[in-house]
Amino acid sequence: MKKSLSILLILLITIPVIAQFKVEKVTNSINTEQEGMFYALPQTVIRIDLTLERIDQKPGPLSSYSEDYLGISEYIKESNYFYNLLDVSVSSSAEVDPDQVYYLAFPSQKSKDDPENSFQLSNIGTLISFNASDSQNEQYQSSTTLNQTNFYYQGDDNFKYFADYNRKKVIDTVIRKITIDTVTIDRFIFRTTWASLSEKDKANEVALKIQSIRDQRFNLLTGYQEVNYNGSIEYMDMQLLKMENEYLQLFLGKEVRSIETYTVYVIAQKGKTKETVLDMGNGNTIDMEFVLHGNTAMLPEKPLHKENHLYYRIPENTTVNVKFKDKLHKSVNLLVNQFGKLSMASLNNTQLYFDPQTGNLVRLVKK
Repeated sequence: MKKSLSILLILLITIPVIAQFKVEKVTNSINTEQEGMFYALPQTVIRIDLTLERIDQKPGPLSSYSEDYLGISEYIKESNYFYNLLDVSVSSSAEVDPDQVYYLAFPSQKSKDDPENSFQLSNIGTLISFNASDSQNEQYQSSTTLNQTNFYYQGDDNFKYFADYNRKKVIDTVIRKITIDTVTIDRFIFRTTWASLSEKDKANEVALKIQSIRDQRFNLLTGYQEVNYNGSIEYMDMQLLKMENEYLQLFLGKEVRSIETYTVYVIAQKGKTKETVLDMGNGNTIDMEFVLHGNTAMLPEKPLHKENHLYYRIPENTTVNVKFKDKLHKSVNLLVNQFGKLSMASLNNTQLYFDPQTGNLVRLVKK
């Protein structure tokens, strides 16, 4: 019995003690007295570039007389606006996940026989490799992008020719009778004044102008001008048609179109499968929907904590759908880190390589 105890004691003395790393999630009360380092897991940031067309509907200043003078009941009755989605693109990038920051404490005691260990972090603080060779090391390159919104306007919301019909010339005729002896002379005096037009008078003037333009176009088409000098008839007809449409806008209203571009960044939250990306009001919303493929469904929610191990995360394959007014406009497949699950990788005689974008373990070399 004593002989067996002696042999066991000799074995315990001769077996080298392997230095242990300890990893702990960072909280407000974390103890960092023991020498170590911080590292973080990346989270997925989804970038959406949107190009939209905004259409503003403006009622004409004479819209209330459209039915009386034009016999048209379909016209813009009140100011309104709506959007059309012209183009959308979706991409992703990585940044530090503030909820997944860890402190890796180095071994407090280290023997001379313990191998040297090296850790490489990206320039945003995520772990790239452990004990990796330089030839197989990759540095994460971050890009700086700005959240930006641009507007491009086409046309204006003013109505041409409406200012032409605010006043009218009024000519009053005054008759003076002059009697000389038995002769009576009528003297006519014309007095010219300017009076403000009522809305109904303006509508009448514009309606007459529209009819006059149509008569002039008819004369052009029926040969009123016999010679067409270098396409002059086509040019005159085009200009008259343009003028007619501008007069009609005084009754029917007009649409002003503009192009708006947006760049929106979305950070997906675990357990949230739908999110409103942009709300332009008036029922114009752009929504993002996440459909998880389930590649991490069978993994445990929380891995068993072990010493001499570190945390990494396996991302979830996700379909990202972009919808406008509940209609699908774009669908892409992305790896979303936040929807994935944590796991642990051993530091015992290993080389570890991690994806800088997802934080997933992509290569392990066991020595």
